[in-house]
Amino acid sequence: MTAPPPLPQGFPEASPAQLQDARAGLERRAARLMTALGILAALAGVGVLVMGWLANVGWQAFQRFLALPDLQAELNLPAGQSLSDLIPGWVLPVIVALVVVGTAIQIWATLRARAAVGAVRDQTLNPGADHAEALIAAARTVRPWITLGQWTPVVWTGFILLWLPFTFALVGRLDPADSGTSGSEPFLTFFALLSTAIQSLPNIMLTWLILAAVRRWLDAVVARAQGGTSPVTPTSRSVEGWLLFVLIFLSVGTVSLIIGAVPLLLLPALFSTLAATDPSLSDLSSLGLTSANLRTLFAWWAVLLVFSGVVYGLLTAMMAWSRGLAANVATLLDAPLPRSPAPLNDWAAAPSTQDLWKGPVTVIPPRN
Repeated sequence: MTAPPPLPQGFPEASPAQLQDARAGLERRAARLMTALGILAALAGVGVLVMGWLANVGWQAFQRFLALPDLQAELNLPAGQSLSDLIPGWVLPVIVALVVVGTAIQIWATLRARAAVGAVRDQTLNPGADHAEALIAAARTVRPWITLGQWTPVVWTGFILLWLPFTFALVGRLDPADSGTSGSEPFLTFFALLSTAIQSLPNIMLTWLILAAVRRWLDAVVARAQGGTSPVTPTSRSVEGWLLFVLIFLSVGTVSLIIGAVPLLLLPALFSTLAATDPSLSDLSSLGLTSANLRTLFAWWAVLLVFSGVVYGLLTAMMAWSRGLAANVATLLDAPLPRSPAPLNDWAAAPSTQDLWKGPVTVIPPRN
């Protein structure tokens, strides 16, 4: 029979108290993660309804904004043509359909991740054929979603790169007299495409590496459920490191979102003060930018930022629970593995047949 591979240096042997703490921690963190994932799925379902309502209200307000006479006069559009005619009618239905499909995919993936967490917990705490089969089935379902998550930033960046030229062309149609006459338009388009690609590259790389570490950890846990003897601790440590990075990033984002919501509540009052002292700003009321409209807009914006901060806070807590869960699973699964002490140097690695510290004490007489 092939001996299991040696464990990495520094791999500790868990005591009975540590194993008991790991079992309790796994039960607690798995329950919290499953509850949080259920909340995220419910919020996604409610969010798509709210977004649909906001899209309808926003589209109607945008249509009224495009129909303002002052805006029509400034753009010098041909007679009988309005800004609304320049926007294809399929734009809003396509956007709504993409949002609905994306939300449905998100909810399904969240529920599958919730089932995978429960399967890992059950197989780790109560190993058995039924729990192992459920874990293997859950992992088989989750792996494609992890791969999809790795490719999503790549596809989204490609979609943005394809959408930017169309956006520039649509903006150029707003002033047909000057469209295509400027030699800098190709350079601006190229610069926008290049900057978008460069800014998206870190997100693509980090998402790919983090999800790859999660997939390796899941594969190691499934391999142990199938009778493998490879330790889970190395993959667990990799996941813990990446999740710590995500946890710090989400913590900073949470604080930034909540702090950023405070100035938005003060901007309408600031605009009213400036409009009273600067007559040029009062002309913006003809475009619909009144103090009351701005107050409503910024209030909804602040609510959205606070809600995003709450979601970010929930995600931050989930990262902390996931780190603990990965460590608990590794501790419990690797506890039965044989330990080979890590040698400090060559002479310490050599087998010793005699303990020099045991036996009678020999007294050596001093020299004359």
